Amino acid sequence: MDFSVLSCQNASMWNKIYTAVLGISFVLMVGLTFYSYTWLQSVGAPVNVVQNYDYYSNISWLFLWISSLVLLVLANVVLWTTRNAWAMWATFLYFALFMLIQTLWLDQSFFNYKQQNGLANAAFSLGAFSGILFCGLAAAIVFFNQFIVKRMRDKMLQPQSSTENQTQAKIDLNKNN
Repeated sequence: MDFSVLSCQNASMWNKIYTAVLGISFVLMVGLTFYSYTWLQSVGAPVNVVQNYDYYSNISWLFLWISSLVLLVLANVVLWTTRNAWAMWATFLYFALFMLIQTLWLDQSFFNYKQQNGLANAAFSLGAFSGILFCGLAAAIVFFNQFIVKRMRDKMLQPQSSTENQTQAKIDLNKNN
């Protein structure tokens, strides 16, 4: 049995699974983000707008964290099978894009809405700073995760040394005789 063919098919399968999960997650996050934003455009009572925005924004945040973790796990599998880190960095880009949209745009719009309607208690929001901080932390996690997985893969799947190959060849030759 040729294991190199199976490994190649397995890697292709994981690439497709990762791409499908990334696409579905991206579409769902766009929908959740848009739905949260539409609540800020509502003409209803400001208290109701704030409650509904909070509700859908919390769902959006939860989905972003869970989907990013699932994508990171799948990216580790893709990295292990292909020794290519494209999925790790695609996961980071997915996380960073929606983190920055949430913190720099959506949360700032929400903060401004609350200030305009007299519902804000603070003079400024730390959302933008926390979003940038989380993106930097995520980049560091992806970098070190990639480094660790590649090192582990190399240690576990290192090729046999030439003396082991020669010994195995002699054993195989003796079996055939």
